[in-house]
Amino acid sequence: MMTLPNKLTLARGAMGLATFACICTRRPPLYAAALVLYIAATITDGVDGYIARRTGSHTPFGALADPIADKILVLGALIACTHIRWLAIPIWAVFLIIVRELTMGGLRALAGAQGRILSADRWGKWKMGIQSGSNIAILLILVLADTANLPLPQEIRRLPWALTLLSMAVTVWSGALYLRQSRRLLESSWGPRRPGAHPPSEPRHSS
Repeated sequence: MMTLPNKLTLARGAMGLATFACICTRRPPLYAAALVLYIAATITDGVDGYIARRTGSHTPFGALADPIADKILVLGALIACTHIRWLAIPIWAVFLIIVRELTMGGLRALAGAQGRILSADRWGKWKMGIQSGSNIAILLILVLADTANLPLPQEIRRLPWALTLLSMAVTVWSGALYLRQSRRLLESSWGPRRPGAHPPSEPRHSS
């Protein structure tokens, strides 16, 4: 039977897809729905981890699915927002975020090939927190401007650009940190594994 934390993780991924769809419609009434969905999905990110810790219900599926759900939520909202021109979301910054996340996916696959699972640690939670906080602020500005039709000052309308750069900087920095910490894991994968050799011990990594 699937655990409650895993069900919440799958729900977060579904809400991420729904958020992406709402923004892509370019219909202002649905921007508010996207904001609500994103906030609800962010809440599940904390709740599923809390329940898993309290009940001791950590699973290999959860360790792999949790970061995937996070990426669907964060990247889906950012990619969708690039199609709303006045938000001025820098596509190159979104691209660098995607590159970092793909790199971490590669590290997870590499660790899996060596019999390890890289699960989230505090650095990944900080990164996810900043990404989600920035995305929520961007969606709130979008709702206020296009759904509520409020005359926002130019300083507020320019914030999405700066918030995306903040997310990109934190994401790339954390990625560089994890690559450095994964040096032994990477080095051990450059050549064929010797018979009877054990995979190197590595610190837990973030999404």
